[in-house]
Amino acid sequence: MHRTSVMTEKVFLSSKIENEILVIVKENWPTSALEIAEHLNDDISTRKAQRKASTKYSYYLKKLIRKEILVSKKAGNTIIVWPLEVEKYRTIHSILKGD
Repeated sequence: MHRTSVMTEKVFLSSKIENEILVIVKENWPTSALEIAEHLNDDISTRKAQRKASTKYSYYLKKLIRKEILVSKKAGNTIIVWPLEVEKYRTIHSILKGD
C-alpha cells in the first residue's frame, strides 16, 4: 500500500483523512466532528449514523490536537476545534489590546 504524506505546519501528517480534516477546519472554524462529517458528505441522517460519524472524526480530531495542530474546547459531549494559528492570533490581539 502506497501512502502519500504531506508536511503541514512542521508536523508530518501521514493520513489523507487527517489532511482533509485539517483543510476543513482551517476553512470553517470553529467546527465539530459532525460538521466535518457534513462537509465530507457522510450520512448523518439517523442518530446511529451521527454517533458513528462523531466517533470516527473525534478520533482524528484528538490526534490533531495531540500533535498541537488544533486547539479544542469541550461543549457537553462535543469537541469544538479551531487551528492553532488562530489561537496565536487571539493571543497577539490580546497583547496588543492590553488584556
